[in-house]
Amino acid sequence: MSIERLAREAGLTAPRRYQVDWDRAEAAVGTGLPADYREYVYWFGPGGFDDYLIVCVPGVENSNTELAARLAMEHAGARVRAQLTGAAPRVPLFPEPGGWLPWGFTTGGDGLYWVTSEDTPDNWTVAGRPNRGSDLAFFDGGFTAFLHTFVRDTVEMSFIAETDSEVPIAFEPYSGKWLGGAGTRLEAYGRFGDPGAGF
Repeated sequence: MSIERLAREAGLTAPRRYQVDWDRAEAAVGTGLPADYREYVYWFGPGGFDDYLIVCVPGVENSNTELAARLAMEHAGARVRAQLTGAAPRVPLFPEPGGWLPWGFTTGGDGLYWVTSEDTPDNWTVAGRPNRGSDLAFFDGGFTAFLHTFVRDTVEMSFIAETDSEVPIAFEPYSGKWLGGAGTRLEAYGRFGDPGAGF
């Protein structure tokens, strides 16, 4: 499964050409990222699927959907829960060994992650954490394969709802701009444009 094929199935006829300073993005997260994710960001840019599944990308203004900001938000939430309940985090978060690195979420508050390892990021697998309940879910494959099953409405994670939309599920593009309300406004460093323009 290629990103280009995924894009076609999700209704994109050409890449949106979302450009990111990957050195800056990976420094902010603290690790290299899977090659298919980097290609996804170029093709799709900010946005989601079915008003339900949002994929975080680097360099956008909205802290809720910016990749490094999402990781920081998860760490902050884990600290607050630990202070209030004394409970350990439900999953280890990156940069802990084997820590989970969030890359997306549902509008119901469920989280989607890469399960990091010492192996190359291209070999990381995908896992999910429901907003309610304790049943963690694991997907036998990487980022692109997971999105393909989502677009085809064949994801086997109990907390991912079946769609009422047409299949394949269409991508819904966002600008990446902060529109007020949820989250905070970040300094944007991603942009749409010509890959030859540089940073």
